[in-house]
Amino acid sequence: MIKYEYIIEAQVFIVQHWGERGKKVIEACLHSAPYNDTFDTFLKECTACGGNWGGMLLTGIRKLWPEVYANIPDDMGAFAWPCICYTLLLCGVDTTSD
Repeated sequence: MIKYEYIIEAQVFIVQHWGERGKKVIEACLHSAPYNDTFDTFLKECTACGGNWGGMLLTGIRKLWPEVYANIPDDMGAFAWPCICYTLLLCGVDTTSD
């Protein structure tokens, strides 16, 4: 279940690592229709990228939320994986194990 604490944690982390682009990602997430389903279901929207899990998740983001995808920085830095997962959480994909 997505909890308030997870949302705040996601927002802080994304801005910490993606800066102003992170703020734009968060705003785009807030203006997008929430997914309200599980990570497993979201994976059905993704295209396999030869073992590149980050790339695979980005294909699902691009498909479902092109405005969010457009704001993700080209250079996502060393913490790309958690930033992508937090972006999914802000889009309503339940990535938690609760």
